[in-house]
Amino acid sequence: MVVDTAAGISDTVISFARAAHEVLVVVCDEPASLTDAYAIIKLLNRDHGQGRFRVLANMVQSNQEGHELYNKLCRVTDRYLDVMLGYMGCIPHDEALRKAVRGQRAVVQAYPRSRVAQAFRSLARKIDALPMPMGASGQLQFFVERLIQYSTEFGEIGR
Repeated sequence: MVVDTAAGISDTVISFARAAHEVLVVVCDEPASLTDAYAIIKLLNRDHGQGRFRVLANMVQSNQEGHELYNKLCRVTDRYLDVMLGYMGCIPHDEALRKAVRGQRAVVQAYPRSRVAQAFRSLARKIDALPMPMGASGQLQFFVERLIQYSTEFGEIGR
């Protein structure tokens, strides 16, 4: 299950991040976005012992720009934090996404051949290929796993 939280740091964002097996930090090449990304990584590391994060570069013009953005965040975290970052790829800036949102449709359905739709499919394959956790490590993960198990058993998820 992938949960997209609001940008920034709030109790809700922290709660969902603590319940996650993997934390994917989405960052774009804007000072506020980089600051927020660093802040959430620092907080989850310092206060909750999270040591590994995955990074997705968003709204980039090219794969190279995505790697450069990731490296920019790595330089800061390497200097000040004891965390590992992994690059999950990038989502290109693409007019097809804006058009799909305006039409209230998923971009992979509305514009399946667009660069952004291809990037989302690639990201989904990477997420699907991540190793499955052996079980909840505690905290809110127990709740989330039981919620998913309950919903699956009663047909709410997985249809």
